[in-house]
Amino acid sequence: MGDGYLVLCSYCIAVLDLASALLFAIVSGMVYAKHGHWTSMAALVFTILWICLIIMLLLGIYWRRVSFVRYWLLFTCLGILLDGFLLLYGLTLAISVNWEGIKITVLPFVGLAVEMTFVYIIYIFYLHLKDLDEAKRVQGGAEYDYQEQNNEQYELKELDKKDNLQHIKKLIEEHNDEEKAMLKEMQHNLSADWV
Repeated sequence: MGDGYLVLCSYCIAVLDLASALLFAIVSGMVYAKHGHWTSMAALVFTILWICLIIMLLLGIYWRRVSFVRYWLLFTCLGILLDGFLLLYGLTLAISVNWEGIKITVLPFVGLAVEMTFVYIIYIFYLHLKDLDEAKRVQGGAEYDYQEQNNEQYELKELDKKDNLQHIKKLIEEHNDEEKAMLKEMQHNLSADWV
């Protein structure tokens, strides 16, 4: 899958997931309005969280934010595990084999398989984003190291300039001392010649 197809598939998955969440929110809201039970209220709150995470997924795809996609992946994987546990628990509670019930129960397992496929595609997209993010960090780190290296070279040049200035000052002082010594010697020679 190329990058363009991966992004397109990720957007389609996010939109389908958002449609499922909105449908679940409508059903949960209707059940809560009809019965007013705390479980339907919990389902409604859960759905609001689910919708927020889908919006984060859409923003993560659009802005290429690895962390946003990661949050959706974690939430969805936990949801798949919970759904699978609840489906298996429901099957184990059945006292006798009801073939009509099994046909109805198989559909949620098919839904879980489709959802796992969606998670796999988003996971591939996540790995692609992660690779791009690491490449940017490495490149950014290289630029930082280059800049730091340039700063060190600049500081060394500044130190070299200071050392050169000190060396020049020392040479000038030595030269001045030599000139003073020569002047004293010449003065001494001149005064000896005059005497």
